[in-house]
Amino acid sequence: HGRAGPVATGAQLARPDLAIVVSGGDGDGFSIGGGHMPHLARKNVNVTYVLMDNHVYGLTKCQASPTSRREMKTVTTPYGGVEEPLDPVLYMLTYGASYVAQSYAANAKLTTRLIKEGMEHKGFAFINVLSHCPTFNEVDDAKSFKEASDEVAPEHDVTDLDAAMHVVNMATRAGRIPN
Repeated sequence: HGRAGPVATGAQLARPDLAIVVSGGDGDGFSIGGGHMPHLARKNVNVTYVLMDNHVYGLTKCQASPTSRREMKTVTTPYGGVEEPLDPVLYMLTYGASYVAQSYAANAKLTTRLIKEGMEHKGFAFINVLSHCPTFNEVDDAKSFKEASDEVAPEHDVTDLDAAMHVVNMATRAGRIPN
């Protein structure tokens, strides 16, 4: 319940020889555990955090999550959301995470590569994996993630924070998902 980051930090401090991987959902990482995310990034803890972002609290049977889109109707937002969805990638770039990437679960080749790169990265690595929830999220499905995904140009300068934020902002405004 939002405490995987602090536990992972303790494990990394106690056993720096281990590759520490955290997995969690969008609510876990950016709601109940949201207060921990900036510190993981700014302290550059040598941890890989894989966030499965399905835009809904599935375990609590269809409550809106921090990343739920406004048009999504849930048990807590029966007429749609009133808040703009949080963008985990922009947040992690803003927080200063030293490795930030995004994919969608059905693109296993890219997702595998990003997780591998994240684990090889020395410092905090954040990978947002868009994962559809067929039970509680009828707005975002695997097909919509695939159709909206654009791979970021290979020549993109990964050291340029402003350029990275620009890519994410422009893609989001156009209804696209940068990978």
